[in-house]
Amino acid sequence: MPNVSKEMVDAVRMARWAEWERMAKELPAGRHILSVELLRINREETAVVLTVVHDQRLVQYELRADAAGGNPKPVVSPRQLQAHHEPGREDVAAQFHAMTLAAALEPGDGGVALGVALGQPPIKEPPQPGAVALGGSLLTTTFNLGEQAIDPGSTT
Repeated sequence: MPNVSKEMVDAVRMARWAEWERMAKELPAGRHILSVELLRINREETAVVLTVVHDQRLVQYELRADAAGGNPKPVVSPRQLQAHHEPGREDVAAQFHAMTLAAALEPGDGGVALGVALGQPPIKEPPQPGAVALGGSLLTTTFNLGEQAIDPGSTT
Protein backbone atom coordinates (compact mmCIF):
# COMPACT_ATOMS: atom_id res chain seq x y z
CA MET A 1 0.00 0.00 0.00
CA PRO A 2 1.50 3.38 -0.94
CA ASN A 3 2.25 5.93 1.77
CA VAL A 4 -0.01 8.94 1.85
CA SER A 5 1.54 12.08 3.29
CA LYS A 6 -0.23 14.69 5.40
CA GLU A 7 0.40 17.14 2.55
CA MET A 8 -1.47 14.87 0.12
CA VAL A 9 -4.40 14.55 2.52
CA ASP A 10 -4.45 18.32 3.06
CA ALA A 11 -4.48 18.92 -0.72
CA VAL A 12 -7.52 16.67 -1.14
CA ARG A 13 -9.27 18.31 1.80
CA MET A 14 -8.61 21.80 0.42
CA ALA A 15 -9.78 20.81 -3.09
CA ARG A 16 -12.98 19.35 -1.68
CA TRP A 17 -13.62 22.48 0.38
CA ALA A 18 -13.04 24.72 -2.69
CA GLU A 19 -15.55 22.67 -4.69
CA TRP A 20 -18.12 22.90 -1.90
CA GLU A 21 -17.65 26.68 -1.80
CA ARG A 22 -18.31 26.83 -5.54
CA MET A 23 -21.43 24.69 -5.12
CA ALA A 24 -22.65 26.85 -2.22
CA LYS A 25 -22.69 29.94 -4.44
CA GLU A 26 -24.75 28.14 -7.09
CA LEU A 27 -27.43 26.72 -4.78
CA PRO A 28 -30.66 28.64 -4.23
CA ALA A 29 -31.12 30.57 -0.99
CA GLY A 30 -31.93 28.42 2.00
CA ARG A 31 -30.24 25.49 3.70
CA HIS A 32 -28.66 22.50 2.02
CA ILE A 33 -26.65 19.58 3.45
CA LEU A 34 -23.57 18.82 1.34
CA SER A 35 -21.88 16.18 3.46
CA VAL A 36 -22.38 14.08 6.57
CA GLU A 37 -19.32 12.22 7.85
CA LEU A 38 -19.62 9.69 10.66
CA LEU A 39 -16.31 8.69 12.19
CA ARG A 40 -14.90 6.49 14.89
CA ILE A 41 -12.03 8.64 16.18
CA ASN A 42 -10.69 6.02 18.58
CA ARG A 43 -12.02 3.28 20.86
CA GLU A 44 -13.80 5.70 23.15
CA GLU A 45 -14.87 8.50 20.80
CA THR A 46 -17.03 9.03 17.72
CA ALA A 47 -17.75 12.14 15.66
CA VAL A 48 -20.12 13.54 13.08
CA VAL A 49 -19.15 16.41 10.77
CA LEU A 50 -21.98 18.19 8.96
CA THR A 51 -21.08 20.41 6.00
CA VAL A 52 -24.02 22.69 5.31
CA VAL A 53 -24.86 25.69 3.11
CA HIS A 54 -26.75 28.54 4.81
CA ASP A 55 -27.88 31.12 2.25
CA GLN A 56 -24.95 30.37 -0.07
CA ARG A 57 -22.37 30.40 2.76
CA LEU A 58 -20.53 27.22 3.64
CA VAL A 59 -20.67 26.18 7.30
CA GLN A 60 -19.31 23.14 9.09
CA TYR A 61 -20.48 21.71 12.42
CA GLU A 62 -18.85 18.93 14.40
CA LEU A 63 -20.07 16.91 17.35
CA ARG A 64 -17.97 14.44 19.34
CA ALA A 65 -19.59 11.66 21.33
CA ASP A 66 -18.72 8.56 23.34
CA ALA A 67 -18.04 5.16 21.74
CA ALA A 68 -21.76 4.40 21.35
CA GLY A 69 -22.51 7.83 19.87
CA GLY A 70 -24.05 9.08 23.11
CA ASN A 71 -23.61 12.37 24.94
CA PRO A 72 -22.63 14.44 21.86
CA LYS A 73 -20.83 17.74 22.45
CA PRO A 74 -20.17 20.48 19.89
CA VAL A 75 -16.61 21.16 18.77
CA VAL A 76 -15.99 24.83 18.06
CA SER A 77 -12.80 26.24 16.56
CA PRO A 78 -10.92 28.69 18.80
CA ARG A 79 -11.24 31.43 16.15
CA GLN A 80 -15.02 31.01 16.19
CA LEU A 81 -15.08 31.36 19.97
CA GLN A 82 -13.30 34.70 19.62
CA ALA A 83 -15.69 35.82 16.86
CA HIS A 84 -18.75 35.01 19.01
CA HIS A 85 -17.38 36.56 22.22
CA GLU A 86 -19.46 39.45 23.47
CA PRO A 87 -17.96 41.55 26.28
CA GLY A 88 -20.27 41.66 29.27
CA ARG A 89 -22.05 38.41 28.34
CA GLU A 90 -19.51 35.83 29.34
CA ASP A 91 -20.50 32.28 30.02
CA VAL A 92 -17.10 31.18 31.25
CA ALA A 93 -18.04 27.52 31.82
CA ALA A 94 -19.48 27.13 28.31
CA GLN A 95 -16.49 28.87 26.70
CA PHE A 96 -14.04 26.76 28.68
CA HIS A 97 -15.87 23.58 27.66
CA ALA A 98 -15.89 24.59 23.98
CA MET A 99 -12.21 25.54 24.08
CA THR A 100 -11.34 22.22 25.72
CA LEU A 101 -13.13 20.35 22.95
CA ALA A 102 -11.52 22.53 20.29
CA ALA A 103 -8.07 21.84 21.74
CA ALA A 104 -8.59 18.18 20.86
CA LEU A 105 -8.28 19.23 17.22
CA GLU A 106 -4.86 20.83 17.54
CA PRO A 107 -2.19 19.41 15.19
CA GLY A 108 -0.32 16.44 16.57
CA ASP A 109 -3.28 15.01 18.47
CA GLY A 110 -3.41 11.30 17.80
CA GLY A 111 -7.20 11.37 18.22
CA VAL A 112 -7.79 13.40 15.07
CA ALA A 113 -8.79 11.31 12.07
CA LEU A 114 -6.66 12.65 9.23
CA GLY A 115 -8.14 12.56 5.77
CA VAL A 116 -11.58 13.78 6.76
CA ALA A 117 -12.99 17.22 7.31
CA LEU A 118 -11.63 17.59 10.82
CA GLY A 119 -9.20 20.28 11.85
CA GLN A 120 -8.40 23.52 10.06
CA PRO A 121 -9.64 24.46 7.58
CA PRO A 122 -12.54 24.67 7.82
CA ILE A 123 -13.56 26.43 10.99
CA LYS A 124 -16.08 24.52 13.08
CA GLU A 125 -18.93 26.86 14.02
CA PRO A 126 -21.24 26.63 17.02
CA PRO A 127 -24.00 24.30 15.78
CA GLN A 128 -27.61 25.32 15.64
CA PRO A 129 -30.05 23.23 17.72
CA GLY A 130 -31.23 21.36 14.61
CA ALA A 131 -27.66 20.36 13.74
CA VAL A 132 -27.12 19.09 17.30
CA ALA A 133 -30.34 17.05 17.14
CA LEU A 134 -29.53 15.61 13.70
CA GLY A 135 -25.89 14.88 14.54
CA GLY A 136 -26.78 13.28 17.87
CA SER A 137 -29.38 11.04 16.22
CA LEU A 138 -26.97 9.97 13.49
CA LEU A 139 -24.20 9.18 15.98
CA THR A 140 -26.44 7.03 18.19
CA THR A 141 -28.09 5.28 15.25
CA THR A 142 -24.77 4.47 13.62
CA PHE A 143 -22.48 3.64 16.53
CA ASN A 144 -25.01 2.05 18.88
CA LEU A 145 -27.92 0.61 16.91
CA GLY A 146 -25.95 0.18 13.68
CA GLU A 147 -23.13 -1.76 15.25
CA GLN A 148 -25.64 -4.05 17.00
CA ALA A 149 -27.52 -4.63 13.73
CA ILE A 150 -24.44 -5.71 11.77
CA ASP A 151 -23.84 -9.42 12.29
CA PRO A 152 -20.10 -10.10 12.13
CA GLY A 153 -20.78 -13.71 11.11
CA SER A 154 -22.91 -12.70 8.12
CA THR A 155 -21.48 -13.06 4.61
CA THR A 156 -23.94 -10.63 3.00
